[in-house]
Amino acid sequence: MFSLTPRLAMLTAVFAFSSLNLAPSANAQTDAKINKTKSVAPSKVKGLLYEIEIPATAAKEGDKKRALKVYLFGSIHVARADFYPMSPAVLKAYKQADTVVVEADVSNTETSSEIVEKLSYASPDKLEKHLSPATWESLKSMTGPNIEQFQRFKPVMVAMGLTISIGQQLGFEPAQGIDLHFILQSRKDKKQLVELEGVSFQGNVLGDLSDAEGDALLAAALDSVRKGEAPKELNRIAETWTQGDAAALGQILRDAGNRDAGSQALMKRLMDDRNAPMIEKIAKLAAEGKKLFVVLGAGHLAGDNSILHLMQKQAWQVKQIR
Repeated sequence: MFSLTPRLAMLTAVFAFSSLNLAPSANAQTDAKINKTKSVAPSKVKGLLYEIEIPATAAKEGDKKRALKVYLFGSIHVARADFYPMSPAVLKAYKQADTVVVEADVSNTETSSEIVEKLSYASPDKLEKHLSPATWESLKSMTGPNIEQFQRFKPVMVAMGLTISIGQQLGFEPAQGIDLHFILQSRKDKKQLVELEGVSFQGNVLGDLSDAEGDALLAAALDSVRKGEAPKELNRIAETWTQGDAAALGQILRDAGNRDAGSQALMKRLMDDRNAPMIEKIAKLAAEGKKLFVVLGAGHLAGDNSILHLMQKQAWQVKQIR
């Protein structure tokens, strides 16, 4: 069985997938103290913004070779209302774009039932059968009589629901998510919207986690909530994001993903393995002459195996705008 840290469970839930807003509502009973952070003044919210320059290339035969420029913005899928408005630098990068690129269009309600199905068990199967006795008892002790509402969902769905429940006590809401904000804004501004993966693809990745992976992920999330570490982690993530502190965020992720072999394997599957295909699609869109504003989960932009490092290995020029 994988041995995952509470931090990895938290990071997986917050950063890995835009489908967070599909998780069930969790009425977790916990003695953890929720310490709300002070509101961040809009002018101080920076986020992780990068200017990417792709080496000179010929878009069409006979054209002069030219470098391709892309703006890349790290997103938090659940955020607070005081994260808005975005900083002038972010708004400028967005306004110059004719195409907004996201991992998945989470505003598309037509895919909701499909994703819920992928992250649920078909009756008479149920959650209890896929968890270790220790994890099941831990969930029961935290949820009390509400335990039955979780039986139809897979462990990753329950873990995300618990995370959102804690986040909402801190003022974080899926409806305030950075990627969702730019999806809705792009429609209002009549910009083209492009998905790199799609909600269905992300649902497949999450739905295909093994019982061992799911059990470890949920056990870590429960332990994090029980010890009161979950709110601290969420606040720390928000602080590093608002400060545009890529190094600090990268350290959080490295601490999460390098504790043991199990952590490394799950981080690779949920994060690292998705990065190279995303880069290929971004390069293709840029080569077509589109002016891109790319919004990706901040977890993809931090750490030793991040999208930014892969871009640099391909001789792309990466510059953070602060």
